[in-house]
Amino acid sequence: MGDWIPPPSDVLKFNVDGSVRGTAGQAGIRGVLWVNPSNILCSFSIGIGVQDLITAEILAIAKACELCISQMELTGKSIVINSDSRAAVSWINNEDLGNINFSHLIYDIRNILLRLGKTTVEFSSRASNSLADTLAKQGSAREEDVLVWNLS
Repeated sequence: MGDWIPPPSDVLKFNVDGSVRGTAGQAGIRGVLWVNPSNILCSFSIGIGVQDLITAEILAIAKACELCISQMELTGKSIVINSDSRAAVSWINNEDLGNINFSHLIYDIRNILLRLGKTTVEFSSRASNSLADTLAKQGSAREEDVLVWNLS
């Protein structure tokens, strides 16, 4: 599982990643929300058609935000969304919207983060995000989306 670093005991970690075959090809996004490697609360793996890598990375972060806000059980929890895309994380966390083509996605993500209150988006190295990376590659080949919740 690489160098996965567990969050503090009162924080949930959502590792996300995007994967693209080639420069712009079949793409997939994946995320895993967990307390620790043996306690996974949610996972998703979704094919997103033909995209470039930065689009896939931003869509993975957006999906994690959407899932966090969709579950009442996560209200008030501190959640760190980790991505190995330095550019995507920078655009989301700074006033600069980055590439104009992503401004609507960045704006939507920022609004969800404001509503969630205790959720942040942080950069993590590929090594510490290896499970999400592996599963995103699988998502690019999927014919069906997968979303699994385990909040009990």
